[in-house]
Amino acid sequence: MDRDDQNLRILLCIGGGPEAFTGLKFVHRLTETGCADIVLLYVRPVDSGLKSGGMEVRVARENLLDWGIELPGMAYLRQARDILSELGGIQEEVHEEWRHKELSGDPAGEFVRDYINPCGGIVSLRLRTASDITTTVVDEAKRFKADFVIVGGSPEPVEGLRRYLTPQQLALKIAAHTHCSIIVARHLEPGHGLLVCVQDSDTSREMLPEAIRYSRACDCPVSLLSVAAEPEEEPRARKAVEEADALFHANGVTPTEMLVETGDPAEVIAELGYDFSLIIMAESEKPWFARVFSVSHDVVARARNSVMIVK
Repeated sequence: MDRDDQNLRILLCIGGGPEAFTGLKFVHRLTETGCADIVLLYVRPVDSGLKSGGMEVRVARENLLDWGIELPGMAYLRQARDILSELGGIQEEVHEEWRHKELSGDPAGEFVRDYINPCGGIVSLRLRTASDITTTVVDEAKRFKADFVIVGGSPEPVEGLRRYLTPQQLALKIAAHTHCSIIVARHLEPGHGLLVCVQDSDTSREMLPEAIRYSRACDCPVSLLSVAAEPEEEPRARKAVEEADALFHANGVTPTEMLVETGDPAEVIAELGYDFSLIIMAESEKPWFARVFSVSHDVVARARNSVMIVK
């Protein structure tokens, strides 16, 4: 298959714990039915001994590579590459060595190694050095023009008051700031279907084309869910799933079930979503600093499996 402008562009963050690696199987599943360009990104902190800036930082890093010494983070990227290669997601190497790229005048810049996947898309390993991981991931997503980012979530959900009293998870920080869709990955196995959560709202309707695109790329069974906070809101919830079902059918995807539930939306979605590979939801209309109180980000914090927030 030739590459084209319709390729999915996926940025997968490596280094946020073992959950980040679970996203590789899902990424490969997406490339089996359509082509994708993939960036595997590791962000490492600035070296305490190399903070003076200037050309000496770049020279020091390049000398380490010349001596055959890997920079911290390269081993994680190689591990991700090997997993993807075993899955059949890498066909050949484009550049035999790591090469340096200078970004925005930063002498540390990034180191890149590129491969080709079987459909002709690019798989790029990127090592960046920065003092702030969230800002760097957001910047890389913009540069790459990513359709979505995958970042590993904490293995255990955070519920109740503990969510507001403990430091915010890195994955939730990235989810609040990134301008593209994001998957917070926990046990992201592609074979258990997608749970698409909808509402009778413009934001939810605007999310549906992207949800359809990802479900077609995944070739996964789809279930539709709408949760009414109160019994009197059930007609609107039913309307939402019926509209979504009609749109999925119009685009050649037949949902396996339509679910309408009543209760606390975040609690119901997190509980029902446990049986699925991925929960898909629309982003909150709230500004980034208030999204911690939104349903979508509440689900990310509570869920025991993976959640995608579509923006």
